[in-house]
Amino acid sequence: MIVQDVINKNVLFSPLNWGMGHVSRSISILKQLQDQQNNVFVACNADSRLIYEEYLTGITFIDHADYPFLFSGDGNFERDIKQSFWKLKQRLKNERKEVETYVQKYNIDLVLSDHRYGFISSVKPSIFITHQLNLPITGYKKIANFYHKILINKFRSVWVLDYSDSRLAGKLSWSSGRKNTFYIGPYSRFSLSKNMIEQNEKTIIIASGPDVYAQQLVDDIARLNSVVFDVVCSENINLPKSMIKIVGGWKMKDQAIMNAKHIISRSGYSTIMDLEILNRKATLIPTPGQAEQEYLSTLR
Repeated sequence: MIVQDVINKNVLFSPLNWGMGHVSRSISILKQLQDQQNNVFVACNADSRLIYEEYLTGITFIDHADYPFLFSGDGNFERDIKQSFWKLKQRLKNERKEVETYVQKYNIDLVLSDHRYGFISSVKPSIFITHQLNLPITGYKKIANFYHKILINKFRSVWVLDYSDSRLAGKLSWSSGRKNTFYIGPYSRFSLSKNMIEQNEKTIIIASGPDVYAQQLVDDIARLNSVVFDVVCSENINLPKSMIKIVGGWKMKDQAIMNAKHIISRSGYSTIMDLEILNRKATLIPTPGQAEQEYLSTLR
């Protein structure tokens, strides 16, 4: 089963709360599901709901707790995850129970999880959505990759957000013959924009991901450049005088991104899919210590 096969069903979906990349990339998936006459239920936090409501109508939202990620901002993601491990483990356990409640209450036919390991049902088909079948880790850290695959294998099937030749995610999306794995191509909210605006000569900064790392990005660029840049970021980011914040909702910020000739951004995978759809030049700067982004930045 791939996205096109889901028709006339009650579909339950939830995105990972690691920045807003999982929310942004799922907008076009949810729109496609709605166009195929499905009733869509989204379990998320209040901030994610506000973004979805800019693009989609007719969604039934369920208030759903986040995973307890705590980011120190020093690039030591391994330590950050270890410190959150027991809270994360308990959240996964509770989440599985919550999903069963949602399935029964809303008569759900299909459960979709965008990289939430605990968002799975024991009684209804559950699909894991990801671009990472393999984590970019080596040495003793491979134990995390082993655990990652055990959790994925609990799902009925996997939808991989890449082409079948893994041209966007490289070795991260290699399936190695894994059964019930389907490549569904890149998904981006920009695919919903019918009229692409003509490019101007501007360079725009997209400061995305966890706020602490988004703040670091704009600070680092400001120290190295005297040029005035427009910046797309959350309201929590403080910009130096040399930068201008694009204000307004996500759709207004989308217009600025579509208009830009050049983009500076973290090398998150959702951004890479956006660039694929927009066909834009970009300077990608990995988040310090995040092996996935460091690897992805070498592929473009």
